[in-house]
Amino acid sequence: MNGRPSTTGKSRDGGKSLPGAPDRRRYSFKLAETPQELEAIHRLLYRTFVCEIPRYDDPGTDCLVDKYHERNLYFVAVRKGSVCGMTAVHDRPPFSVAGALDDPKVLDSLSPHLLEARIFAVEPRERFGLVFAGLACSIHDYANSKGYRDIVITGLADRQEMYERMGFRPLGPPALRGSEFFVPMVLDLSHLPKKVKRDLDRWNRRKGAAAQSK
Repeated sequence: MNGRPSTTGKSRDGGKSLPGAPDRRRYSFKLAETPQELEAIHRLLYRTFVCEIPRYDDPGTDCLVDKYHERNLYFVAVRKGSVCGMTAVHDRPPFSVAGALDDPKVLDSLSPHLLEARIFAVEPRERFGLVFAGLACSIHDYANSKGYRDIVITGLADRQEMYERMGFRPLGPPALRGSEFFVPMVLDLSHLPKKVKRDLDRWNRRKGAAAQSK
């Protein structure tokens, strides 16, 4: 596929708040669409990966634009009209995960319809399971709706067990990037763990119930 992944069917929850939160109208999970949302993403990335966890040099603009921005599709968590969490996907090589592989040709053994999920940032006060789950389920829903079979990530090595519980498996040994080790991993969407399937089914039932109640 060329350019950014398709944005047909934009909102993963109809633009409505996620049911199941303490306040049912507290969060919404959607694709970033407006210039204001994209600006908020760049500022969140700056605060997270320049100020809090210094992985990038300070560009001096209070914004950090991801190197894959032009091909990225961004999912955001929104609370009270403000972006409080984000993640990004893209489906166009070169993939970032290739840089963590001893042999990038390993990717050739995967589905040619490949989706990469990368960069995840959440405001400190919002860092609990709901925001992570909402963004993760949004990626799952999008990947399934567009016919992707495999999702690849470059995950922090100290969180490898968490990724494996989600169904990811390593594609190679951890690779050192800066001062941290990252593991190249893949998720086959046709072989999800039973618990992940149950969680996704519950997520989609709640979305459906919320849509019907509007």
